[in-house]
Amino acid sequence: MIHKNLYKSLTFFALLFNSLWSYAQKPCEFDFEVQNDSIQYRETKKQLIYERELGKRNDYAFISLINDQGYVMLNYQRIQKSDSFIETQCFDQDTRMYLQLTNGKTYTLIHSDKDICSSRLPDLENKTNIRLLDTSFFFTQDDYEDLKKFPVFLMQIKFGAEEEISYVLEKELISKNLGISSNPDSIFINYYKCIE
Repeated sequence: MIHKNLYKSLTFFALLFNSLWSYAQKPCEFDFEVQNDSIQYRETKKQLIYERELGKRNDYAFISLINDQGYVMLNYQRIQKSDSFIETQCFDQDTRMYLQLTNGKTYTLIHSDKDICSSRLPDLENKTNIRLLDTSFFFTQDDYEDLKKFPVFLMQIKFGAEEEISYVLEKELISKNLGISSNPDSIFINYYKCIE
């Protein structure tokens, strides 16, 4: 009788855990997807990983995951808005991105383009300057298992003459300005399955 009750309890908890796990899985949403005989390209929806507002200056960073003909890439987009001048940022072939996981592992990504600089997009209506940097990085490792299991707590981009951008990735980010929320530290856990 005890074994029967124990079995029922374990079965109940297994079913409960399985349903919670299924509920926690994020659905795959794509910004762009093409699949035919000659082209296979998928890019997940962009996820906000950073937002900063300082006076009249706003800074946003987004990432998405890409599978282009079997090559896994990370798309990085930085948008800066200000009523004053914004400096140009340029990445080159020596630019590297580092993803530090909570288990201590670091993934290195290499810049996919030789040279790219942020573009200036004037907003005449609001009298603000906008700078957009949109580029991609290739993974140098073939083993992505840790990315699927462990959160990323730090993302660093090293470029130019000792210049660096660092982002501490939060568990949850709620944007006041954009009205969206995201889970920056678990983007790979939630969405890597979408580009496999």
